[in-house]
Amino acid sequence: MKPWVKDWVAYHGALRPDAPAVTCVEQGVTLNWGDLDRRVGRLAHLLRHRFGLQPGDRVASITENDTRLFELQFACMRAGLIWVPLSWRLAVGELVTLVRDAAPAIMVYDDPWREVGEAVADATGIEQRILWSDDLDRSDYDRLIADATEAMSGGVHDEEQLTHILYTSGTTGLPKGALCSWGTLKHHAINAAQTSRASERGNHHLNIVPLFHAGGLNTFSNPTLYWGGHVTTTRRFDPAVSLQLLTDPEVGITHLCGVLQMYELITALPAFAEARFPNLRNGLFGGWGPKTVWVHQTWQARGFFLQLSYGSTEQGPLVTVLDGGRDLALANCSGFVLPGTDLRLVDPEGRDVPQGEVGEIWTRGPAITPGYWNRPREDYFEGDWFRTGDCGRFDEAGRLYVVDRLREVYRSGGENIYPAEVELALADAPGVKEVAIIAVPDDRWGEVGLAIVEPMPGAEVDLDVLLAHADGRLARFKLPRHFATIAEMPRSATLKIDRASLKQTYGAAPAV
Repeated sequence: MKPWVKDWVAYHGALRPDAPAVTCVEQGVTLNWGDLDRRVGRLAHLLRHRFGLQPGDRVASITENDTRLFELQFACMRAGLIWVPLSWRLAVGELVTLVRDAAPAIMVYDDPWREVGEAVADATGIEQRILWSDDLDRSDYDRLIADATEAMSGGVHDEEQLTHILYTSGTTGLPKGALCSWGTLKHHAINAAQTSRASERGNHHLNIVPLFHAGGLNTFSNPTLYWGGHVTTTRRFDPAVSLQLLTDPEVGITHLCGVLQMYELITALPAFAEARFPNLRNGLFGGWGPKTVWVHQTWQARGFFLQLSYGSTEQGPLVTVLDGGRDLALANCSGFVLPGTDLRLVDPEGRDVPQGEVGEIWTRGPAITPGYWNRPREDYFEGDWFRTGDCGRFDEAGRLYVVDRLREVYRSGGENIYPAEVELALADAPGVKEVAIIAVPDDRWGEVGLAIVEPMPGAEVDLDVLLAHADGRLARFKLPRHFATIAEMPRSATLKIDRASLKQTYGAAPAV
């Protein structure tokens, strides 16, 4: 018998129908589990029988965060369809490329992105479309559900049944459609229960990340719902609103996750100095930057340790979590591998590297993606092992330290240079707000580093300042040879530095 999983919306709808399930702050709507189950059942029936979709068909959406996104997700899952949430931050041409790849049978969009949704649907020949709006008189979506007289009941599903295509952020290249299944969602929820207290009764997660991104959808939101908790989402990230919700004992937020830059913005608020988190059980972030130490120390001064993590859209998204250890956190340690995931570090020939040496991170387990949409699995897997393209090392206790993306590593005079290591050494240089290192061609050494700096307001920074700061911290061959300033770093939807954009602008030739 194949492994299977029960429809957890139907389960919690029967077990705790009056308990809150999903809330959207700006929408002003909270659905309890009973209401969520009923709306999911009606929408699933509509998609299959009114719109004529068949199992395996794709449903694309371009919307901001909303309770209806959770309804749409679970309706697609119940009906055997594959949901494709798309980033509203992309240009129409970029969205058209993704939609042509996924070939959805229907497009769902909200009022703010109606013109974009219609333009993409027109360009790709999608005739079936659904609009939702906060003005319920104009909301096709809500009218369809309100008028529905039949519903699809929840049942059991094969763990291998595909549920999502999540396009990667594309900060280092073209986006790829990572696949999720009932099984990957279930097993990540089990992992999150063991490392981040996701299964505890009374859990209430605050989502501040776009739900088209695995960090918003799958890190804590779906695990919280799998275990019958409550998810509150904001439509877009607002630091002040986030802090107000975190500190309000009546709201009762227990979980928070985001990228480092989101925590930076929350921590920088004047009100943070007096903040208390009466209900918070777990806060987690991924990524590293010049203010990581400051963020960690400031939250610890408020009595709270933030978990560090490593992962990606393809990996659950979490693979490791550091749960305690201030010195380890400040050394950019990502912690131990999660119980339901296996990880090894290998050399270019696929052989395990000794402890302490850097190797490419390979992972396997039931929470890891089964592959990419429309791409050969063998291009990204070695047997059961997913080749992440990230580099890391283990310490003597088995904790992981992520060094860099393999594709970001460059060779200068025969030596491997890891940009993340150089960035870490330069992050607290005088006048530097943020720094990124990319490789540029060099006639003598093959490639050398270009330091791209976003200065602090009013500060003057040049290459000599960086080199003086790095003296004694880095070997000379690792030092950048060229320098450029930028008014503001380009960002992805989750506020990570968009390295693909930097390479396109600066990668052909050095600035100085």
